[in-house]
Amino acid sequence: MKRLSKVFCLLVYLLPLILFFSYYPVISFGADSRMNFELSLPLIWLVVFDVIAGILMLKRKILFKRMRFGFLWLLLPLWLSLSVIWSLNNVRGILTVGILWLIYFAGYGMWRLRDLYDEKFRIKFWKWFFGSALFMCGWCILQCVLDVVGVSREYTLMCVGCTYKMFGFPHPNGFAIEPQFMGNLLLAPAIMAIYFFIKKNEASKVRIFGLLAFAFVATLFLTFSRGAIYAFVVGLVFLLAFLLTKEKKNRGLVVKRVGKACGIVIISFLFTLNLQGVMTAISPTNDNYVDGVAKVINHLSLGIIDIRGAEENVPEKDIIFVSDEDDVDNDAVFDGYVAESTDIRMELTSSALETWSGDFRTMIIGVGLGGAGQAMYEKGLTDSPKEIVQNQYASLLLESGIVGVILFVLTIVLVVRVLVKTKISGALFALTVAYGVSLCFFAGLPNVLHIYLLLFMFGAFYKDYRDLRK
Repeated sequence: MKRLSKVFCLLVYLLPLILFFSYYPVISFGADSRMNFELSLPLIWLVVFDVIAGILMLKRKILFKRMRFGFLWLLLPLWLSLSVIWSLNNVRGILTVGILWLIYFAGYGMWRLRDLYDEKFRIKFWKWFFGSALFMCGWCILQCVLDVVGVSREYTLMCVGCTYKMFGFPHPNGFAIEPQFMGNLLLAPAIMAIYFFIKKNEASKVRIFGLLAFAFVATLFLTFSRGAIYAFVVGLVFLLAFLLTKEKKNRGLVVKRVGKACGIVIISFLFTLNLQGVMTAISPTNDNYVDGVAKVINHLSLGIIDIRGAEENVPEKDIIFVSDEDDVDNDAVFDGYVAESTDIRMELTSSALETWSGDFRTMIIGVGLGGAGQAMYEKGLTDSPKEIVQNQYASLLLESGIVGVILFVLTIVLVVRVLVKTKISGALFALTVAYGVSLCFFAGLPNVLHIYLLLFMFGAFYKDYRDLRK
């Protein structure tokens, strides 16, 4: 039993690091016309963790222990599981619901075995958590340097659209499939570091968390993912407003720290902005420092701000991808805001809503879990059944119908109920809000396991659940 508990704790320690390897290394099992079959380290971790947690709970005779309101948590996954029956893509639906149940069981295990999270455990976990994030920030910087000096993507693991050839400067994807997922992985470290920077009393710890916050926020900006950056800003505003409103003790100190936290974020952005300008200047493209800075501001402002002036604006180009082997001129592909990347997401969301509203049956029960791509394709709204809705909420509505959305709202109510009673509710609320915003920019489970597993983990860490027990 003791050895099994140590293995359980080791797996939890490793969780923050494993989550960063959401795509690389990837184990591919091929593909069909409707989906790819791939396995990643976080998915392997999830299976192993569930097995260990299940055995440990079984030995401790708490696996089937009744929970108050426990059945309400299961209504959404049960409905989604049922929807596989009428799914237009049963294979995808079965695989998705399998991952969904693995996530739920992992959360259940983290909660049931929370007595293992003593003070020593928490200290060690936070070291792994922030240390892993700091290591990945270093890797992202290294990716950019290697890309600018001409190292092949085979070694840098940069995605096709991440290299300096796109904007004149690279934007790293880490070990994720795209920069938006790398940026999303940094939301938790960035928000938690800022929270601890504001809340800690020891001067040495305040400095440490200030430096960590700078590293995480700067790297998040470096990913150049608008979805992750916008989500972070919303989460940060929520966190700071929460602390200013709720904090009664040492209010003057909190106000001062909040101001410094805002300063850290601004300095992080300016540092990254200048770094992107420098990388543009030294990259093989024809762009200079000012071009790089202008492109960043133009893209992040959705084309509203252009410091180059109207006479220097270049007509927008279509999205293309340039391989390492292509013999092209030294012009970067994009000259600023890439409207098409926004338009594609909006069109997919619109297509999902149009498909959902096509008939009464679909509106009520949806097309079944995993069936969104096939449904939009059969309607002639997309070019491939592999296409997914780049919006988790629209995807949920299309696949599970109004019934699924109602059960999702119920789940959110349960989550909020737990967060209200959690000691670090400000940080968890902010992180939940940030994740909620980010789900507007993509859909799916395999690449974003961190959203659910970290929220489960943090919720189990700091809560005295005696008032929630039967």
